[in-house]
Amino acid sequence: MFDFSNIKLEKLVIHKVGNKLREEGIGLSPALYELDDANVEELLLKYFLSPFKEKVLYKLFHETDIHLNEVYNYASAAFIRPDTFYEQSVKVVKHLYEKATHPKIRGGEFYMAYFSGCTIDDQLVDALGLFKTERKENYLKVIESRNGVAVGVDTGINIKKLDKGCIIFNSESMSGYRVAVVDNASDNEAVYWKDEFLRLVNVEDEYFHTQNQLNMCRDFAENVYGPLYQADKKDQVMFMNEAVAYFDTNQAYNVDDFTRNVVKDPALIEEFKSYKESYESNQGFTTIQEFDISGPAVKTVKRKLKNLIKLDTGIEIKLKAGSGDQEDVIERGFDDGKGMHFYKVYFNHEE
Repeated sequence: MFDFSNIKLEKLVIHKVGNKLREEGIGLSPALYELDDANVEELLLKYFLSPFKEKVLYKLFHETDIHLNEVYNYASAAFIRPDTFYEQSVKVVKHLYEKATHPKIRGGEFYMAYFSGCTIDDQLVDALGLFKTERKENYLKVIESRNGVAVGVDTGINIKKLDKGCIIFNSESMSGYRVAVVDNASDNEAVYWKDEFLRLVNVEDEYFHTQNQLNMCRDFAENVYGPLYQADKKDQVMFMNEAVAYFDTNQAYNVDDFTRNVVKDPALIEEFKSYKESYESNQGFTTIQEFDISGPAVKTVKRKLKNLIKLDTGIEIKLKAGSGDQEDVIERGFDDGKGMHFYKVYFNHEE
């Protein structure tokens, strides 16, 4: 896991980069940006770092030799020789331009930052930040003068909306460093930033395994448990809630212990294990039978789970994630008189 609470922005350079397909070119800054305004520096840190909420980590990758990954080489040189930071930033932005060949990729500002005081896995390390701004927004600007107050329009960057970014931590250098990434773009643009420019693969740590297994459980509930076992939406949601409750209350995951306590039915256990193996193989993940559970990963998945039963009458029933067995408080049935399905919900008091 990583933490930015003691981070400091040591160096920054800002270049312009366009779309190569449209031959928009590159605009190189002649020197480093002067960090002489504490307020601007504070806003830049907020703009660069606040989007990194998820703690999933990646690493730089190449099929044959990690030294053939361009960003890996330039980052390594900047870490080893910080005095070459500007020269490495020029190489990085030129590499980024070479990958900007999709017609939807927008030009914008490219920032390369050198940070100190980053914490990752309880180690204090330096880091490189690579960021790109593509979208500008209009905003009102109030101008005071002797004649009163006037309102104008200007164009600028919304510091709450970073388009693309990554933090390369100076950790685990031999295996491609540890990298956090942000990309608020379409699939085609995401391929350009994450897969073509950076060339990243997942770090299969406890955060990754926890998130991956919970995602697999959700897919199993929807694609196997529901269709094959005539499990209605309530049963699927409750199955997922029991899975989340298991991860919430245990420090380690063991597939046999999980299936015994959550899946329960012997026939369904075999289906689950078979689906797990197939899922991991299709995703290109290493099959793993036990691992330590990551609390932050569980929280991330819980935030994304809607746990809604949507009915065609415009009513939605939400079952709280991680609350365990809810079989005794909600029932599903069919009313012959109305010819409709119904849910009966039990409770002690209204909150």
